[in-house]
Amino acid sequence: MFIYLAGALTYYKNKNQFDKALKWREKIQSWCEDNNIKVYNPAITYAKEINHTYYYKLCVDQNRHFLDKADVLIVNLDAIDYSPGTIWELTYASEKRKIPIIAIGKKKHWSPHIMYGISHLCKNEDEVVEVLTNMFLY
Repeated sequence: MFIYLAGALTYYKNKNQFDKALKWREKIQSWCEDNNIKVYNPAITYAKEINHTYYYKLCVDQNRHFLDKADVLIVNLDAIDYSPGTIWELTYASEKRKIPIIAIGKKKHWSPHIMYGISHLCKNEDEVVEVLTNMFLY
């Protein structure tokens, strides 16, 4: 299995709160590694890319490359209104790839366009791990 982790990055970087973009990913990535599940964590490549001036299309092409490999998308809805990249990843995974999308959020997002593609909404990372364990490990 291959999991793609989506969520706001630049928003948190610009607010000097990048740890909020990392903590939830680290918890899920650690569980995945313990269960021999491959993960693409854009926060890792983002930290490298931020010091370069790559053309915009290349960044989207990179997202598409890894989304095309993904079996499941996990998306954090926190700050999604400020993250066009996360909205693009969510839409691509839902409409183009039609893969399961597990979201993390304290409540449903106000927009039906965001909620439409979500397969299951979890309150936290522990619930995500429970869903992955119950629905995708065999």
